[in-house]
Amino acid sequence: MKRILPFFIVLATLMSCSISEDKLDIGNPQLEPSNQPALDYTFKGVWTVDDIKGNETYARTVIDFKGSNYVACETFPFAAIMEQLLPEVKVAKISDSAPSSSTPTPEEELWIQTLMDHGSDRCLEANLGVPYRCIGLSEQSIYLEMMPNVTYGTLYLPFIVTKDDGKLMAVVLTVAPTQSTALLDRTGASFSSRLTVTQIETIINGQSETRTLNPTMQLNFTSIERVK
Repeated sequence: MKRILPFFIVLATLMSCSISEDKLDIGNPQLEPSNQPALDYTFKGVWTVDDIKGNETYARTVIDFKGSNYVACETFPFAAIMEQLLPEVKVAKISDSAPSSSTPTPEEELWIQTLMDHGSDRCLEANLGVPYRCIGLSEQSIYLEMMPNVTYGTLYLPFIVTKDDGKLMAVVLTVAPTQSTALLDRTGASFSSRLTVTQIETIINGQSETRTLNPTMQLNFTSIERVK
């Protein structure tokens, strides 16, 4: 019963951007495994951060109706995020990856430390599959919701900013999984997803500042074409 109210809230949000004639089966929010074939699509698309256009990238969506569903994005819209949340910061470079050699750069070291401090199992990373659960199914569409961390609920999106003066700043966004949804056309014609960000944390020289976002910030991925 605890899932009924959140389910209908998410469902109303998803259906507002779906085709009106597409009838949704809401008999059971926790869909049982079925004999539906597994789906594996890759899309080229574009990010937007609220009303700011971000970068083009690729997203892979894998749906296995026995319960293993995930979405993996090649990149996130970090530059647009900075423009929206911290426009006063002059950005020279943005980093969000592990070391590629045995001698990590200062940016890579800070990213690893930030990941460890917030829990690597709670952080979203580029090209890393994020688990989703199926909350609705129709003849045309599959409705998905990001799965929260089993222990803590919230998830994080960390990245490192190198300012134009050379100083490093870690930025950590708090993502609300049950407010982060996705919509997949079953034929692979289109895919869209939304990450809802509720909080931003900035860390400079070990000093942390946190700000709650009201209203929340929306990271939206919209497919342009299917490439696989």
